[in-house]
Amino acid sequence: MSKTAKRLNTQEERKIVSRAAKKASSTAFRISTALELPIQIVQGKKIVLKEANGTTRELKKINQVKSRIALSKGTKICLQPKG
Repeated sequence: MSKTAKRLNTQEERKIVSRAAKKASSTAFRISTALELPIQIVQGKKIVLKEANGTTRELKKINQVKSRIALSKGTKICLQPKG
């Protein structure tokens, strides 16, 4: 298989996964509202709690952290030290 064929195959897989994630997200949203469960979402730089009755409440502000290390795509990050 050539590099371009592999790249196209990877792009198609990403599109499929992206569509599946969007569908799962909308299904979860619909089910949560039907069961009158609150939903936490990220809006801009805030985490917001949306209640089933339509009220919203800000839970937390998110501060963007700038990294001094340049990471390439696909790099795995371990947040807890080993050992």
